[in-house]
Amino acid sequence: MSASASLARLSVAVMPGGEAHVSIIVRNTVDIVEAYRFDIVGVPAEWASIDPPTLSLYPGTAETVTITFRPPRSSQVPAGDMPFGIRVIPSEHPDASVEEGTLTILPFSQLSADLRPQVHSGRRRARYRLETENRGNRSEDLDFSASDSAEQLKLALRPATAVLDPGGLSDGVVVARAKRLLWRGESRRMPFQTQVRGEDDAVVTLSGTFIQRPVLSAWLLKLLALLLALLLALIALWFGLLRPTVRSAAREAADGKVQQAANQAAQAAVDRQQPQGGAPPPPPASKPSSEPTSGTPSKGIGNAQLTDGAEQVAKSIPLRTKVGGLAEGEFVIPDGKIFLLTDYLVANPQGDEGTLTVSANGEKVIPYALENFRDQDYHSVTPIRVPAKGRVTMTVTCRKAGTPPDMPPPSTCSESLYLNGLMANVPG
Repeated sequence: MSASASLARLSVAVMPGGEAHVSIIVRNTVDIVEAYRFDIVGVPAEWASIDPPTLSLYPGTAETVTITFRPPRSSQVPAGDMPFGIRVIPSEHPDASVEEGTLTILPFSQLSADLRPQVHSGRRRARYRLETENRGNRSEDLDFSASDSAEQLKLALRPATAVLDPGGLSDGVVVARAKRLLWRGESRRMPFQTQVRGEDDAVVTLSGTFIQRPVLSAWLLKLLALLLALLLALIALWFGLLRPTVRSAAREAADGKVQQAANQAAQAAVDRQQPQGGAPPPPPASKPSSEPTSGTPSKGIGNAQLTDGAEQVAKSIPLRTKVGGLAEGEFVIPDGKIFLLTDYLVANPQGDEGTLTVSANGEKVIPYALENFRDQDYHSVTPIRVPAKGRVTMTVTCRKAGTPPDMPPPSTCSESLYLNGLMANVPG
């Protein structure tokens, strides 16, 4: 052989992602100048480098060549021993020598986890997807756990444990369930943490949030208020228009039958008292009528008279007010009409603070403090009469705008007035 070679160490250990070095001493054993090149076998060529890659030696001289191993940090590089060889190939002589050693790949742990979505909402519970990946080069025994510091949630994980090979993936579920229902009001944020624990105390901590929505949301309360207003309108329509009409028709029919029976009885009495062939007795004196004559003026117009032929009317007055300001909205009664106000509904959907006043033709019906209600309805057994060209007015003083759920804070107060009643013609 034209060269002798020997490794400084027969085994070398390296951590994936790092590097390790081993030296080989090459000696020229022939009497001519010889050039050598080197080749690595047993490990991927891209893991190793040789410095210098070629070498020229005079007879009897020797030099050192350094081999550097750089395995990548990947789950595809398994931990364990890998035999390798360094081939020393001379250029002038065909014979080559091979020096063998052992490369030890050290184990490492690397866990990756993801919780999706990080924020979820619901009225009582929500499900989250927990994905865990073993990016290390050894198997991992995993434990999954979850907790919330406020102890407002019941947290369950499926599965609770898993064994992952290098490059393996675990697909789990985290279920967050609120201990109590939230019936109304603002939505509630409840944060929690999920831990993925592997070997050698390797821990990945993930944060999640459950937003609990109220059972009775703002739109549902508005719908209930509108349904209540509709029910009140139907009740007012029955008692104000339909029921008097039905009772009047029944009374007229009954009075007609009574009068007919009285006339028949009077005629029978006359027939019994009239002598045979004699003249009929004089007719009985008529009873004075209690109704006023055509020349007698009416002393007043009752609501019952106005409701005959009246039209059901509903009107909505929305109003927005700047903070610190005052605004007014109104409903003007048309000329030649009289408005009988039977019920109304005031709404404060944002939860604003301030005052709200309802007036009928300049007279205050009732004042409200906005912070004391969200929806308030009023029903009058005796309708409030507003004359022609009169006004039903809502006046709002905005002290502070509220904050509706799941929406950005508004810059104005927002209220509305819903009116319901009968619109009648002014008697001629």
